[in-house]
Amino acid sequence: MSFSGLFSIGLSGLSAFSTGLEAVSSNIANSQTTGYKRVRTDFADLLPTNEPALGRSSGAGVIGGGVAAVSRHLIGEQGALARTNNDTDIAVSGEGFFVVAPDAAGNAAFLFTRAGDFTADAFGNLVNSSGYYLQGAGAGGSASLQSLQTINLNRAPAGVDASTLGALTGVEIAADGAVNASYANGAMHTIYRIPLALFVNPDGLETAGRSAFRNTTLSGDARLLAAQADGAGAIEGSALEISTVDIGQEFSTLIATQRAYSTASRIISTADELWRTLVGTAA
Repeated sequence: MSFSGLFSIGLSGLSAFSTGLEAVSSNIANSQTTGYKRVRTDFADLLPTNEPALGRSSGAGVIGGGVAAVSRHLIGEQGALARTNNDTDIAVSGEGFFVVAPDAAGNAAFLFTRAGDFTADAFGNLVNSSGYYLQGAGAGGSASLQSLQTINLNRAPAGVDASTLGALTGVEIAADGAVNASYANGAMHTIYRIPLALFVNPDGLETAGRSAFRNTTLSGDARLLAAQADGAGAIEGSALEISTVDIGQEFSTLIATQRAYSTASRIISTADELWRTLVGTAA
């Protein structure tokens, strides 16, 4: 192998293990982030670019060209559920994602998330800590993406005289996604239903930042379903899905990746020393 090959292998290692360290760092930093899905880095051997010699198979003593890394979110993993004291905290137990929008008016493209730490803003809109607004369907339940709207707790129930209800006294979110509002007059009405978006390949979703994702050709289009229907999960009220990060596993991976990075760096240093020795001898 040439000196350029040694340098190339060493550099590929530095690049690949830097990617691994970045993934581990992100996981550790987001170990307490609601709905966060851990990132896993896979490493693969790089085959040499030159053709094998005549009569020699590509696997017969051919040295690889280094290592490559690919990091991806394991979006389909289910995180543990933690109970809270907030009535508008929600979590998905099973398959599916909440549909959210970057603004209350729903002018931007919809995104998908498992981060259900929603609270009502000054106008009554349910928004999570990442600034995404929860989208819901009418109380009837049937919905398409185009018909969704931001859930607003100040909305009066359909067909009811709002003046007879009094003030909103509480909200309860049922397992089937029904948003049930209680009022001062003792009445309870379903004002929205929260649908869930399912994908053929959830791991094919693309991160949109702040624990939200957008669909891609790999994930397929969103299929909107009622909670607990046709394979969709249940919605847990007063609960949050915690991060899927295992801190112990991440620190173990961090140590192994750091060692691999140091070794790759040593390969470059050794190649440089050999080159200097060769040049000095030739001189």
